[in-house]
Amino acid sequence: MKRSTFGAISVWLALAAAGAEEEYLSPELRTKVEDLKAAVEAEPSTVATARERAQTLWEWLNAYSLTGRYMPVNATATVSGILAYDRVGGFGGLDNTVRELAILDGDPAALGTLSADTGPYEVRSYATIRQTYTVGTRDILPGGGFVVTRHFMANFGRFQTEDPAADNYISIASSNPNVRFSRSTVPLGGMHGGFRRAIDTLAFRVASGRLTQDDTVTITYGDTTGGGRGLLMPDFSSDRMPLPLYLVFDASDLLISLPIQPIRVVGSSAAGVHGFAPSVVAVGEPFELSVRAEDRYYNRAKTPVPGWEVFVNGDKYADIEANGEAIQVLRGLSFDTPGVYRFSFRAKDGMIEGTANPILVEESPTRRIYWGDTHGHSGFAEGIGTPDRFMVWAREDARLDYVTHSEHDIWMDDFEWNVLADNVRRYSTEGEFIAFLGYEWTVRNFQGGHHNVLFRTPDERRRIPAQEFGTLSLLYQGLRNHHDPEDVVVIPHAHQSGDYRLNDPLLEPLVEIMSQHGTFEWFGRMYLNHGHQVGFTAASDNHLSQPGYTAPTPGGLSQAGGLGALRAEALTRDALFDAMRNLATYATSGERIILDVTLNGGEMGTRVPFAQKRVVTGRVIGTAPIDTITLVNNDLAIWEGDYLTDRSGADVADGEFHLIFESDSVPYHPNDNPRGWRWWRGTVHVEDATVAGAQGMDFHTTTAHRLEVTETGIEFATYTRGDTSSIKLDLADVRRAAKLTLNLDAGREFGGGPPRLRPHQEVPATQIVLELRNLDRGTVSRTIPFDGYLDTVTLRRPVTDGVMDVAFEIEDTGERHGDYYYVRVKQANDAVAWSSPIWVGGFPKR
Repeated sequence: MKRSTFGAISVWLALAAAGAEEEYLSPELRTKVEDLKAAVEAEPSTVATARERAQTLWEWLNAYSLTGRYMPVNATATVSGILAYDRVGGFGGLDNTVRELAILDGDPAALGTLSADTGPYEVRSYATIRQTYTVGTRDILPGGGFVVTRHFMANFGRFQTEDPAADNYISIASSNPNVRFSRSTVPLGGMHGGFRRAIDTLAFRVASGRLTQDDTVTITYGDTTGGGRGLLMPDFSSDRMPLPLYLVFDASDLLISLPIQPIRVVGSSAAGVHGFAPSVVAVGEPFELSVRAEDRYYNRAKTPVPGWEVFVNGDKYADIEANGEAIQVLRGLSFDTPGVYRFSFRAKDGMIEGTANPILVEESPTRRIYWGDTHGHSGFAEGIGTPDRFMVWAREDARLDYVTHSEHDIWMDDFEWNVLADNVRRYSTEGEFIAFLGYEWTVRNFQGGHHNVLFRTPDERRRIPAQEFGTLSLLYQGLRNHHDPEDVVVIPHAHQSGDYRLNDPLLEPLVEIMSQHGTFEWFGRMYLNHGHQVGFTAASDNHLSQPGYTAPTPGGLSQAGGLGALRAEALTRDALFDAMRNLATYATSGERIILDVTLNGGEMGTRVPFAQKRVVTGRVIGTAPIDTITLVNNDLAIWEGDYLTDRSGADVADGEFHLIFESDSVPYHPNDNPRGWRWWRGTVHVEDATVAGAQGMDFHTTTAHRLEVTETGIEFATYTRGDTSSIKLDLADVRRAAKLTLNLDAGREFGGGPPRLRPHQEVPATQIVLELRNLDRGTVSRTIPFDGYLDTVTLRRPVTDGVMDVAFEIEDTGERHGDYYYVRVKQANDAVAWSSPIWVGGFPKR
């Protein structure tokens, strides 16, 4: 969808009705545009002509976008395929985009109008939605009709036209009794088809008759007249859930995209509660606590919501009455004594419980911790939702301190860039919430890979897009030419991996090592091992306008999103931006873990004077029991503290056990994209014990994960990509011969930014046996060799009441200048945090 604001469509309709008489092109560009229209009709584009034509189209569509009228959904992506990616074949899309824009330019009333039942509809409910098209000044002839597509991320039920008595039935009807439709399919790729390849997509063709001006056509999604329940709605809420339609005037198969309608999908009943509070406050300092009721898919719950009992460190603290808004903010709270405080919540009927992040109260804190997300998308690119929804979610639902709406430049036009800049101004308030203007420079791995570009301020900022600056060195050069490097932060990420051989030290201080695409600690290490002085951050890369607090989504975004922590003196634009540029950062997989690390007194992201003796000290205040703390020196783990495994060697007994799955994400070939997600699906058969209960530690949604206790064990589904996914088992009636037999199903690796040199592979079915009598040191593991990787399954006996607050001190010695150290923290709930590195001796970046 190329317009996500209601006002933009209103402007388009108004201009269309008025005939769009005002000229929006300069005389020079108008001449080029008319020549382009004529050239395309005279001769199809070729390798020799495509790039020049695409350049004119790029100028044209940006000028057209600034009128506020509807932009063809695939226009910018089509141009990008040529200007950014140097595509050397298949130029039909270019020519058809010229034809589509020519219709909007010359006769916008030809397109008619589209309206829809906009809801709201509840997630995972069954609904009937009608979209009604009114024919414009151009007739729809036999062979023409409508292509009924679906966004590749909108997990509606599967559309079908075969069985009117079944769910998800799609029908079509017209006000013109002389028109009859036939069903067919057309191949369609992109965000409304097969994202990386064309797939057959439903089409209704005019088989007889013709549709003329003011005729209406109604497409019904979830038609219940035959007995079906309706259309199964997606599991995520949105202010603009896309049901895309394409218009075809005749048998030429020129697809014209129609404006996405603002269909609203809202959350369901409360199934969880989560709290957000500042991580660091001073003694006596007032602060706010946000309490958010959410459904089982992380959406803001529908009202009315339960009343809550609020506890702090286990003691009753406050009450929140029932039937209020889903988000309640308690203001003016404070603590008079230093220490760690933990809020928890319980519904007054006792059915729902939740927690907030820990709060560290200090006498006079010199640095605070501010949480943000520098990488997220909406319907301005291939995602879903409006830019306003993106900002409201960041500020209210995720309670972020800072955010960047970093839309893909290959889908962006000048109008959208202006909207993003305006949103930064409208939503930012010093001391409360800061939005940074930015975008994602989006090229392939071998051109430099994906990089997010952030600006200190939103004013007079020119994006340096892939369409004009198509390699990493050109991006660096363009940013330096047009902006002061002090006002720019560039952040590469791994799933379409940035080229870690290159780094501009004035522009690129941080590396994103975790997102919904996977966990990629190796990516940060590659930068460090190439001598670059960079810090670590994490982000969501969420595509549903849900930055900062996200559940897995369909496809490659298969884990909760990460967060970037900034250590700064104040919640101001300059303080936060300077913290990014100064590497005063750390990364987490989404949990607000408090992490402090120093080396010989130097803080994260700094370089301390050379010394042979290196003393690393730190403190971790977790959101769950701490599993391990690992110190990494120059790519090697040199120390690990295990705080969760029961190594007492006690006899096998009833109690809690963790079943842990892990797979690597390091690319098989050095400069390729990361290895994809590995499925872990199958059954666990338990002998000589009984499964009294089972819980997925990072199982965030019922659509992305599966866990069911059976008479003999469990059935499950989860996946990993550079991380772990654990199941907590409560075993009873355990005997000495107890064992778990895992029958793992075959499956295929998957994931976005797929590897080019080693494609996703088929993983064979496997059986693994884990005997509890082998838990003599608290764990038993089995390695699964697969295509050059060593994936693992581990059974662990944890200690009871694991610690959540750990201070540590490790001493190391070294003779080399430039050594780096960083700390990795893992929690019992599979959450991870990484400190930014600290360097010893050597030279600072230049």
